[in-house]
Amino acid sequence: MTEFTVSKNGSECQITFVQPEVGNTLSLSGLHALSDSIRDAGHDPAIKIIRVRATGANFCGGRAASPAPQTPLTSEQFRRTVADPILGVYRALHESEVPVIAEVQGDARGFGCALVAACDLAIASDEARFSLPEMQKNLPPTLVWSVLRYRVLPKAAAHMIYLADAVDARTAREWGFVAEVLPAGRLAARGDAISASICSRERIVLSALKAYFREIVMPQFSLASETAGLMLSSVMTSMGDK
Repeated sequence: MTEFTVSKNGSECQITFVQPEVGNTLSLSGLHALSDSIRDAGHDPAIKIIRVRATGANFCGGRAASPAPQTPLTSEQFRRTVADPILGVYRALHESEVPVIAEVQGDARGFGCALVAACDLAIASDEARFSLPEMQKNLPPTLVWSVLRYRVLPKAAAHMIYLADAVDARTAREWGFVAEVLPAGRLAARGDAISASICSRERIVLSALKAYFREIVMPQFSLASETAGLMLSSVMTSMGDK
């Protein structure tokens, strides 16, 4: 089943989530495929921008629930099968040579919310909502925090993580998740305009800016990612059936 589509048109690549009937959640295999697609487009010399979009009422509802394993996972197994696919998407975004923009038309939950924060640029419809509900299930969202720490106000990130409350698009803008909030009917046109502006630049310039951000603004990305994965795996496998 197709969880998202990828289309390239000139200097632009569009990745569109196309499973509105399940809230545009992503399976573990879908997360691996998303990483590969971002990595492919982000290193394609013909591409200057990647647009992440969605159909339906939800932008991305997070990771799809997986069947419980027949035997408890070890920490290493949990890390490899659950944490690594998510961290792989964050790494692909981080290592992309060109900017990635999230165009958020609806709800962004869990991984979907973190995905917005992990993108270089983000705009949202005034109908969008953002939430990190992991703590409702006693799941410490260390993976999420690893990408929020340089991109969202620290107290705001802590508020969303500990309380697991949803916020509206304007609050998300104030806290740093998105840069612009627009009426729903204007979101696509604004995305088109931003894409056209960026595609008018030389790719080598865009790539230089991304490299600077990687090395100077987020120099400890790998450390944060590795620590987040280890801590989540340790906690989740030590809790057992609690």
